[in-house]
Amino acid sequence: MSKYMIIDPFIGNPSPASATATSQQFALGLIARGEDKLTGASSLYRGAGEFVYAQGSNVASVGQFVMLSNNSAVLLASANSASAFPIGVAAGNISASNVFGWVQIEGLCDYAQGTNSSIAAGVPLYLAATAGYVNSVAGAGSRVQGVVAPVSYTSSQSASLTVQLFRPFVAGNSAGL
Repeated sequence: MSKYMIIDPFIGNPSPASATATSQQFALGLIARGEDKLTGASSLYRGAGEFVYAQGSNVASVGQFVMLSNNSAVLLASANSASAFPIGVAAGNISASNVFGWVQIEGLCDYAQGTNSSIAAGVPLYLAATAGYVNSVAGAGSRVQGVVAPVSYTSSQSASLTVQLFRPFVAGNSAGL
């Protein structure tokens, strides 16, 4: 699994993108760059990514998809299909409004939470019936733009969905968009 460290625009020792705090450490909405620092022997280098600093809400675990609304990371749900707010993947456990942390919005993310349905590489992804997840089952108005699985995923892999993020969002009101 990647070990992203926030490296820019900060000076000094990089901090893990997975770090959370119960007090605000940075400006909400701050966009920072992170780099996979290969701290684990089994890690594959994931390169660089971009992260947004946000206030938590109802995100139960790392790797869940969230909608960024008013600088808060809110668990992505099928009810969000009418919203054009940005989407990302929670890099830390930002489970309550008194918890702050990073949300990945760009780059290769190998810690996204998968569902109980298989996803083929390169197919469009959609909001899943279960909040915080995406899948490849088309639904009217639920296509997530700017996210793709570069490798196939099977339901037996549980929490190891790899996605490429390009500042995702939901747009349109039909599955064909």
